[in-house]
Amino acid sequence: MKKTNLLLMVLSPILIGLLFNNFLVFIPLFIYVAPLLMIVYWFWVGTKFTEHVMNPIKAIVVANAIGIMSLALYYWQFIIVADQERNLILAGFSQMFTAPLSYLTARIGVIFEQTPNEITQVTFLAMEVIGLILMIFVFSSGYIYKKKYLKQHVS
Repeated sequence: MKKTNLLLMVLSPILIGLLFNNFLVFIPLFIYVAPLLMIVYWFWVGTKFTEHVMNPIKAIVVANAIGIMSLALYYWQFIIVADQERNLILAGFSQMFTAPLSYLTARIGVIFEQTPNEITQVTFLAMEVIGLILMIFVFSSGYIYKKKYLKQHVS
């Protein structure tokens, strides 16, 4: 049961990303709240992994494996593959892991553009990379927080 729950938590950002995209159709202002909700949720997931995965590196890699694969898939679909050969399902799927963070990551992603007020593939790739880094950081923070909490209250 524990492994099943952990697996569901690992896969949940994809489902959350899909729900996020659908909520935006009906509630456009959700874009402002979604990053905070995702950060709080992923921090909580980090705390849950502390209880079941003792090795912090293994926990970080396992929990963010879908994000790492999503980034690789994104790079393949948008950088390597030509536009006319792109698989729209894979291309869309590759963006779901970090979709709820898009309001934050877009603001940082435009910094990498050479021309102000221009958004190109550079911005979108930066958004995906920054989103994954943020997710890893938040998860790690939750994991470390819970580890220290347990150490203080067990000793």
